Amino acid sequence: MLTQKPGLTVRLLFLLCAFTLLSNPLFAQASSDQAITPLSVLGTVTELRADTREVVVTTAAGSKVTVTLSDSTVFMRIPPGEKTKDKFIRITAIDFGIGDSVYARGRISEDQKTLPAREFYVMSKGEISDKRDREREAWRTRGIAGNVTALKPEANEITIDARTAEGPKPVVIAANAGTKYRRYAPNSVRFSDAKSGSFADLVVGDQVRALGTKSSDGARFTPDEIVSGSFQTLTGTISEIDAGKGELKLSDQTSHQSLTVVVKKDSTLRRLTPELLAALTQTPPAKPFDPKAAAPAGSSPARASGDLQEMFDQLPTFTLSELKVGDAILVSSTKSGDAKATAIAVVSGVGPLLQSAQGDSRKAVALGQMSLGGP
Repeated sequence: MLTQKPGLTVRLLFLLCAFTLLSNPLFAQASSDQAITPLSVLGTVTELRADTREVVVTTAAGSKVTVTLSDSTVFMRIPPGEKTKDKFIRITAIDFGIGDSVYARGRISEDQKTLPAREFYVMSKGEISDKRDREREAWRTRGIAGNVTALKPEANEITIDARTAEGPKPVVIAANAGTKYRRYAPNSVRFSDAKSGSFADLVVGDQVRALGTKSSDGARFTPDEIVSGSFQTLTGTISEIDAGKGELKLSDQTSHQSLTVVVKKDSTLRRLTPELLAALTQTPPAKPFDPKAAAPAGSSPARASGDLQEMFDQLPTFTLSELKVGDAILVSSTKSGDAKATAIAVVSGVGPLLQSAQGDSRKAVALGQMSLGGP
């Protein structure tokens, strides 16, 4: 068994295995799945076969590898957030289940279908879910978002129009040496896929989300992390739909051109409700605000405090097949310069908003900013 120094991480092990993969041309040609290397597989447990001591691991790309366990297999659980092996916890062959994320080490077969595991690292589904919940709560309570209006590179200061329940407010984000930067790549969809970045990536007009501490007067913000991107908000009516390909044609309201919108499995699809529409247009709703009406079944109702982002996050979802030609929609995406826009979010039911925003796109842009979401 390969011995490790206490500070060696599972990620480093995986990278070493990936190097082995790249140095083997025959294997590289045969494998298109980066989660499979000659010495490992990374994926999710999708099947347990207790009688044969086998575990089926499915990678993010959909490949299936049967991992065989033995008395010599070492089982370890990785607590959320821990990166060094001396913090891992020794477990047994029954301390994991379907849905857990695993990293198994051994030597994979030539057909890449089986792997006898020497080491079996686990992060439980429940712990991953708990970690994500904690991250979402942190961004909700300690986060700030808005558009960049000014930059001072010499002071590492970013001025934004922060989104608040009372409307946009100028806030200076004062970055420091410990601030972590991440940035959406072109055609990126998920917040979690943002890549490592720097202050130099920022330009006026970018949208940013920052996690940190606000000053007592709310005018300044000290960030632990800044996530940025160059986004666009597209509005218009649907002229064609191909649900099978995950694409639709949008007759853009601004350019009056036809644009192809790609909707991926990680794109967010939400339906605007009269309550949020009233909040965006600052007109009284037809009936008193009902928090339950703004939230899909099974979710917590939005607070009646006017937190528009929270209200948006609780809007009902829908599927691409529910849309029809002629529907008015709003699409948020990164600016890529391509002929196709990959949707971070698609919002339906925006017809009244677009009509009320004739000659003034600020309301639609505000909704587009909310649709970018977070962790």
